[in-house]
Amino acid sequence: MRNAKIMEEITSRTRILDATADLLRTSGLKGTKLSEVAKRAGMLAPSLYHHFSSKDELIEEVLVEGCHRNTRFIMTRVERLGDAASPIARIEAAITAHLEFLLTGDQYSSAVSRVFPDLPEEIKRRVLAAYAGFDNYWRDLISAARASGNARADLDPTVARKFLINMLDSAAEWYRPGHLEIAEIARQACQLFLHGFAQPQA
Repeated sequence: MRNAKIMEEITSRTRILDATADLLRTSGLKGTKLSEVAKRAGMLAPSLYHHFSSKDELIEEVLVEGCHRNTRFIMTRVERLGDAASPIARIEAAITAHLEFLLTGDQYSSAVSRVFPDLPEEIKRRVLAAYAGFDNYWRDLISAARASGNARADLDPTVARKFLINMLDSAAEWYRPGHLEIAEIARQACQLFLHGFAQPQA
């Protein structure tokens, strides 16, 4: 009986988080109402407060979970390549994994991209702490490419990382299925970041 109760609590909490993530992704921070979260989760609005003390707490948990999910997904894809993979191959795998994760329906990660700029500063600081693992992993990938001589020494790695992540994150806002396949978008993103847009001068 106790185990069944615990499982019910976990299931209800997951439904709430899933509903909140989807609303944040589609409606933004201001458009995410607790009444709509409850409706989508299949419960009454007052029931939400059994699991979360406030809307801010609920939103924060969704965004922290989004950061962790994305990081785990990217790391798994990259580390599958093994130690023999070149630093550039590892960056390509990370770019492809990040776009695939963002664009194949993971509402948690898409929620992070959509609403992070609009968060109150206090919540933003705590989400950034969870985001640090994601950011540090990209930093290590880019630093490894630079240390191996495969990256231009005149480009600042922090600037490169920030531009790359923001470029990839923006795809969640404009991507629509049916025009380009995700794999093709990832290929072009790799080309833009690693090789540039302009034709090499003769």
